[in-house]
Amino acid sequence: MFKRSSLISLAIICSTAAIAQQSAHVHGFASINLAIDDEELEIEFVSPAESIVGFEYEPSNAAERKAVADAIALLRDPAKLFVLPASAGCELNEVEAEQHAEDEHGEHDEHDDEHAHEDSDAGESHSEFHAHYHFECKNTAIETIDLRLFETWPRIAEVRVQALTPRGQTGGNIDASDPVIRLQ
Repeated sequence: MFKRSSLISLAIICSTAAIAQQSAHVHGFASINLAIDDEELEIEFVSPAESIVGFEYEPSNAAERKAVADAIALLRDPAKLFVLPASAGCELNEVEAEQHAEDEHGEHDEHDDEHAHEDSDAGESHSEFHAHYHFECKNTAIETIDLRLFETWPRIAEVRVQALTPRGQTGGNIDASDPVIRLQ
């Protein structure tokens, strides 16, 4: 699972709980939790699989398996998803990306076993992509982060953002018409 500094872990856990209270798994919506502490920037991204690959069941053919693999490869390259200001001098230290399946009882199966989704139309299971990024930055007075998520995955209509920075906590919804996280 993901490794995080304790303060940033606490911030992300609190943000994740707030987002979970707002809404459960909703197609077309993704979430970003981010925290800035000292010289560290942590970003966590979660999206329903349907919003990224167009389906939530276990891949059943080569094309679907390739779609999942391609999505995970994109998630492992945050420069294709987020544009951090050059003045921040951020270097990626750690990245993790994976797909999780959730059955009808809300239990997660991180390995997407063969029983994760028996009938995709019945809505009995959900699958999500999770990614975690840890950056070391020379200047964490970051004011904005541009999102390329909408270009990369057009099925994402809106991103819910929760952020904890030295300036305080902020949050809101972002869509393709203004794909920028503002941290002021």
